[in-house]
Amino acid sequence: MKGVVVVLGLLLLLGGGAVAAAQYVPLDLASLGGAQDFLKSQNALYAGGGAAALGLILFVVGLLLGKKSGSAGSPKMTKPMPVEPTPATKAPEDASSPLRPVDRPPPAPVEAAKPAPEANAPPAPQPEPTPVATPETPKSPPQDLRLLTRKRISDLVTINDALKAFHAKMGAYPVAEGLQGEPDRGENWVPGLVPEFLPDLPSDPAGAGDNSGPQYFYMSDGAGYKLIAHGVSADGSNVEVLGVKIDPARSNESGFWAYGFWTEGFDKF
Repeated sequence: MKGVVVVLGLLLLLGGGAVAAAQYVPLDLASLGGAQDFLKSQNALYAGGGAAALGLILFVVGLLLGKKSGSAGSPKMTKPMPVEPTPATKAPEDASSPLRPVDRPPPAPVEAAKPAPEANAPPAPQPEPTPVATPETPKSPPQDLRLLTRKRISDLVTINDALKAFHAKMGAYPVAEGLQGEPDRGENWVPGLVPEFLPDLPSDPAGAGDNSGPQYFYMSDGAGYKLIAHGVSADGSNVEVLGVKIDPARSNESGFWAYGFWTEGFDKF
């Protein structure tokens, strides 16, 4: 029904509009014969305008009918409400079913029954404790006389070079009365060398705390000096290297007990 109304309204709208427009459009209507006079008359304008208005009304009515029928015919789609899943009751597992293995805890180990102790049984003997070995106190290795000699020669050469540098700058040697060393004068047993000419004065590597053991000794009146390693034992090695000399005042046929450096005339001290 809505289609017929729409088509009819569209035809009336187009036809009436064409008849009404013929009054204003310059067209050659001679082929229409007598109809030409009608289309050019005032009545054609009224008839075309009325037909066009009726067609417009029918067209609009047909469209409205179509919307109403469409809305009534098609069911309204409603959005389904979400349904929360109901937890299904877990069916008990069939132990005899071959499809699902049954998880069973392993059987607890059965402890062997211990025999009850007899009432008058003697107590079991306790094992004797194993004695713990006491670590032995490590013994310090004996000092190698050759290594001591090399260290003493190196120290004497270093101190002697510093004395020469002091004399070159000051014009004299550091003055120190008596042939003495660190036990008597302290750490600066050669005065004036530390820290300008030496960072510190070395001590005898034997580590003796007093003059009963090996020590480095020095004496000077400013013009000459004597520097020796005193109280050392003869180890049979050649110590006369790098200018080091054996002290004649402290040697005899059985060996020597000192060596070092000195200027002329100080060998006798």
